[in-house]
Parts: sequence; structure tokens; C-alpha cells
Amino acid sequence: MWSSAPHQNVSDLAKSDLLDRANQFIFSTGLNDGASKLCRANMKYGLAQFHLIQEKYGFEPKATFITSPDETISRNAFRWNSGIGYGGRLNWGSGNEKIVFLNVKPNCCGILVGGLDEPVDPYNLITQIDKIKNTNLFHDGIELKMDFGTSNHFINCYETKNLSDHNLPPYMFFIHGSAPEFMGDNGGEQLGLYVDKSSTLNDLALSVNTKFGKQNILLDSDAKIYNDFNKKAQRFSSSKRIVIANELFGDDFLVICNQPHQFLKDFNNMYLGCNCTDLMCESIINNIFPTTLRADLPAYLFSGKQNLSETTIKNLQFEERARRLEVFNNLWNVNILPHGGGYTLPDIGDVNKIFEYGDDRYFICELSRDAKKLKIIRNVQNLQYGYRGRKIILKTLQLKLGDLIARLKPIFSLKV
Repeated sequence: MWSSAPHQNVSDLAKSDLLDRANQFIFSTGLNDGASKLCRANMKYGLAQFHLIQEKYGFEPKATFITSPDETISRNAFRWNSGIGYGGRLNWGSGNEKIVFLNVKPNCCGILVGGLDEPVDPYNLITQIDKIKNTNLFHDGIELKMDFGTSNHFINCYETKNLSDHNLPPYMFFIHGSAPEFMGDNGGEQLGLYVDKSSTLNDLALSVNTKFGKQNILLDSDAKIYNDFNKKAQRFSSSKRIVIANELFGDDFLVICNQPHQFLKDFNNMYLGCNCTDLMCESIINNIFPTTLRADLPAYLFSGKQNLSETTIKNLQFEERARRLEVFNNLWNVNILPHGGGYTLPDIGDVNKIFEYGDDRYFICELSRDAKKLKIIRNVQNLQYGYRGRKIILKTLQLKLGDLIARLKPIFSLKV
């Protein structure tokens, strides 16, 4: 079992001690269900790689993963195989240290919440979407790609139940989408966001092998080039959702919020499937944030808070460990809020152990209904999954991550 020792190099540690050490830098606020446990089991491999690389290039090896209540797996195979989970903030520096870990794969995904005076006719909406699909729609000289049926992206419509003194319209819609235009070598740009899809980015990146696998990074001026490109992609993604909304609803809607939840905030902070409540961040337009669950359950609007609070940190028994590891400020300013329920794996109860074979990891999982029966998992992409329910909302309120503004009754969810 790893224990901190002064002046000990991370690279001198045995593999088991590296993993024990990395596990200390995970601060979980999740539900501790099977998906949550699998996330953490994988994440320690990613953090161990980050720590080794940080030390190698002269940075403090103190990368952290602070999870939101919707902590879960990443179904993106490249990200998962890089030892990276989902649902929280991944940090590897002050925000200004010029090192970017590319395997986190930011895609600038977010949700636009629009307000309406009248309910939407789904047939009319489908008709408008079909027109868009058959039109070459451009923004900033780039042809838009419709990704609102990809993965868990959608267009949803709701009836509003106001729980606050905000002046809210009676109906709302959510547009959930990202920026596939910027992922590969396209859009007329020299880079792409995804190192496994952009040959230009792959050529620019440093490929660093560790005891647990490979990470792709950028340093110094290359990191700045990527960070600037990422900001441009983020602005494009946000504007794209507005452009699509204008095509679908004309001028008859009010922008309630338009927040990212899968984005690189700066050089050293990645929000992975998690709202960022830092109002000083240029990508955060106001203090209203959406949280969606399943199509059969209400969605919610929250006002965010600077979090975690001192009381929450103490109640979670994080304080002593965070101060010992010298990462307390990461907790104090994590500024997280769930963007959804997160994937649930109904048949997974616990992670028993992990087998390593080459660079592959096999997770030996106990089944939820019979712990004596095992399921061995390497790639989570094709696992049976669902979405969590109201427990996410209750945990969010319990941790004082935000305050409820509205409950939104689902009318329909549209995948296109």
C-alpha cells in the first residue's frame, strides 16, 4: 500500500504502488453503484499515467479526478482504454501550465435550453429537421453536421414547473449536441479535437508510453495552439445550437441557457460529462444549468454554486486526504453539477479485481444479483446500459452543488 514519502519520485514506485497512489487522487461524489465503481477502477490507471508524465516533464504529479454524482463509465473506447472515466472534473495543473492531455477527447458538447410560449408540434419539428438535413447549412463558413441523433444527443420538449422566482416561459426545449465539424481534419482547419481522428493533431502530439499504456500530449507552444483551437471549437458548438434552434423555432424562443458539459476549460481542466458552475469561465453564459435524466422522467434546471463547500468536503471526509496531497483547492473550486443521470450498468454490482494483459485491462465484476457470478469486461462500449433516475437530483441537493430553479415535465424526446 502506497504511503506518501518526502522527495520520492513517482517513477520509482512499483506498479501496484502507483495505482494505490493514483487512487488517492480520486474524490468521488457518485452513487457508488456498479458503473461508479467501474469508473473509479479504470480512472486510477489514467491518473497513474498522468502522474508519471507530469513528473517526466517537470510538472507536479498531482492530477486529480473529482466526480459529480453522475460519475460513470465512458462508452468511447479510445478514452476508456486510456484509463479515463466520465462524470466530473479532471485536473492536471493550475490552468496555465502548458501541457494538454489529448486522450480526454474534448468534443465541446453542450445543451441549449430554449423557452417557448406554446407547445411544439412534433410533426412540424420533424418537418423542419428534414428541411435542414436537405439544406447545406453553414455557420462561420463551415457546413453544419447534424448530430442530434448521435449517441445520447437529442431534441427534447418539456412543460415548465417553476420552482423559483425566475420568470420562466411555460414550455422549454433542449438541444443536446457537439461539434463533429471540428473533431477530425475538416472544417478548413489545420487541427482536429480528437487525436485518434485528426492526423494533423496526431503528428503534432507527443506519444508517451508509460507502465500502464500510452497518452498523447502537447507541450508549450503546441499546447497553446490546441487550447486556442479548442476555444474556437467551443464557441462554434455553442453558436451552432443557436443556429439550429433558429431554423427549428424561428424567433419564437428565448435562450434560457446554453452550457457546455464536455469541454477543455483551459490547459489543465477537463469537464467530462459535467456542468461547470464557474461563472468566470468564458464558456459559461449565465448561472442556469440543465440536468436531464431519462425520457420518462423530468429534467431539471439548477442555479450553480461555487463548490464543494467546506461543510461538504468535511462530510465526505475528503479534507484530511486533500490537504495531505496538497490538492485541497481543487475541491474548493471544483464547481461541478451533473448534466445528466449518467449510464447505469444494471447487472454490475462491484469490481472484484483487475487483470492486466499487455496494455489491456480486464475488469472482473461481481453481478448485482449474485456476487458469486462474475462478468469479465475489457471494452465497455457494448455493455447493456440504462440511465439513472432521481437519485442523481437528490444527491446533487444533498451535496449542495446547486439550487433547483425548475422541474420540466417531458412532452416528447426526439432522436433524429
